[in-house]
Amino acid sequence: MIRCAALRISPCWRGPGPGRWKPWRRYWTPQTDRIYDNQSRRTIMVELFDAAHCGRIMIVDDDPVVAGMLGASLAAEGHEIVETNSGEDALASLSGLDGGQLPDMVILDIEMGAGIDGYETCRRLRAADATHDLPVIFLSGHDELDDRLQAYDAGGNDFMAKPFVPDELFRKTALAIRHKRLHAAAIDEKRSTFGAAMTALTTLGETGVALKFSRSALGCRTQRALAALAIESMGAFGIDCHVQLRAATETLTLTSRGPASPLEESVIEKSRKMGRIFGFRNRLIVNYDSVSLLLLNMPIADDDLCGRIRDHAAMIAESAELAVDNINLRTEAIVRSGELRKLADASRKAVEELRGSYREQQVAARLELESMVTAIEGLYVHLGLTDNQEFTISDTVHGAVGRVLKLFDRGSEFDHHFAGIVDGLAKAGAYTFNQEDEAPPAVEIW
Repeated sequence: MIRCAALRISPCWRGPGPGRWKPWRRYWTPQTDRIYDNQSRRTIMVELFDAAHCGRIMIVDDDPVVAGMLGASLAAEGHEIVETNSGEDALASLSGLDGGQLPDMVILDIEMGAGIDGYETCRRLRAADATHDLPVIFLSGHDELDDRLQAYDAGGNDFMAKPFVPDELFRKTALAIRHKRLHAAAIDEKRSTFGAAMTALTTLGETGVALKFSRSALGCRTQRALAALAIESMGAFGIDCHVQLRAATETLTLTSRGPASPLEESVIEKSRKMGRIFGFRNRLIVNYDSVSLLLLNMPIADDDLCGRIRDHAAMIAESAELAVDNINLRTEAIVRSGELRKLADASRKAVEELRGSYREQQVAARLELESMVTAIEGLYVHLGLTDNQEFTISDTVHGAVGRVLKLFDRGSEFDHHFAGIVDGLAKAGAYTFNQEDEAPPAVEIW
């Protein structure tokens, strides 16, 4: 047993429970003929014993002398010491503590008289969720291989033999605390990384909804289809949304329940003057020249989610603004198409009438020519002409009629052109835009 002489006694906090204030001491040992004080060891092992490696240490030993020596030595190094004299007391005191109150490590004696020994105490520490990773250094007067193997099997992290060597004690406790804190930091970093990854996945899914809306919005043919798509897209975020779309020909205000009431329309009309983005209580209004989105149930308790939804709503509103311009252009094109269709139909009818008149004129002219020839030849009897004179007049008349009929035959080419014009105008008049309301494309959630 090491003989010791106390040099100084000062009070030290030892944790909750009876005897919370206990003395810590610095000791002189005749074996080394030196004083183990804080300053001398710090100059030798400054990299291990700075304040970052000081912590709360629980000492479990039924020998008050050994426990006092351990406590005094470790307290001199800046550690906070908690002492218990049995495994049962140690387990009882640890069971009521949360993660922030637990010690950084435990120095555990093996043989502690009545009650459970150190091995069983360590096994129970490992079985508890709160203390399963708490560093445990066994301290024993036995230093056989079997003792060390049993300590290892029980879940111990390290082993020291009695009487302990202070430098070994300081190194092992400092390393144990350092490893525990590094392990805790690694777990925190893992949780933080996992949280960041989950947030990134969530944000990616939310962004996917907004991008899907941007792609689908340009395919909407009517304001009603576009408004329904915007309401469905905001619904993917769990937001109840009212949409107002303003065009040159009409203004549409739509809710998830159908057309907006006059009061709901007036709310949006008043909110249009509040700026691009304006929030009041759990409501948010996003305004563009042709689009207003009124979000009714913003999650104001979650600032991060609220900010993301605000950004996505602005993106959806901006895409809807472009889609409204597209719908306006399409509406104008439909109007112009109708006008051109009417013009084509009128032109087709006019050309068909002209074509019919031309044909009628040709038929009438042929009949008149035939009548004229017949009348001239009927006059031969009354004129007293010779046969040669009759033949000369007939040849002259029939020659002129033949030339006129040839001109009529050339007119058939005009009739063919008329037919082509009529067919082209008929096709132009038959072309129409599909103006039926279509169902909005489904919004995919990534």
